[in-house]
Amino acid sequence: MPQNTDSAAAATACVLSRKTDDEANETWLLLHDGDLLTAFVDIVDCGHELWITDIAVHPDYRGRGLASRLLNAVIHENPGADIALSCCAFTVDDLGEWPRGVAGLPTEALAAWYARYGFRSDPNEDAADRMARVG
Repeated sequence: MPQNTDSAAAATACVLSRKTDDEANETWLLLHDGDLLTAFVDIVDCGHELWITDIAVHPDYRGRGLASRLLNAVIHENPGADIALSCCAFTVDDLGEWPRGVAGLPTEALAAWYARYGFRSDPNEDAADRMARVG
């Protein structure tokens, strides 16, 4: 779905930052609008591939291209890397600053969204809903 100019402007207005935990080989890309966390992606470097554990957008900021901006950043910052994830709906109950009980896209819609970025179904014994993008 193409972004309109207002959505594109909103996506770039949020400030991108990075948080890392070297011991866990984990990196978070974070988008903030002032003090509010508007979106994030959590990536673990497993050595043979990058694993996206979560990607989420604040309910009030959905539809502005923020998840696309984050996923594109992961892909472009890691050229040639294999990237995998578990394609399942996300509930933001664990985030104190976001409304409780707000779910993300249904799994079927989410799978279609990831497919636009080159992810394909790649189930294994650990994750039947696994999708992967080969670098």
